[in-house]
Amino acid sequence: MAAVTYVTRLPLWLLASRAPTPHPVAERVIEQIPIAAFSAIVFSGVLQPGGSTRLEASNLYLYAAPVTVIVAIVLRGRLLPAIGAGTITAVLLRLLFGP
Repeated sequence: MAAVTYVTRLPLWLLASRAPTPHPVAERVIEQIPIAAFSAIVFSGVLQPGGSTRLEASNLYLYAAPVTVIVAIVLRGRLLPAIGAGTITAVLLRLLFGP
């Protein structure tokens, strides 16, 4: 059984041991995936809280979104602190002005 287990995992080990060099275009696309995922999560949450589009002054998430973007730009794309800053801003705005 040990030999069978080893033989089934050997091809993946061989593929992983080679250092592939991706095409520059593919490498650029792969670099952008975290930013695209971040945008998809944030924009849907900001523009459609509760499932319907709300582009009005009472949508407090519209005020927290620029804070998130500014922190992401200042910290050069570090998403976790940006998300934290946006979340803290949204919570504070809801405490101060929310229903």
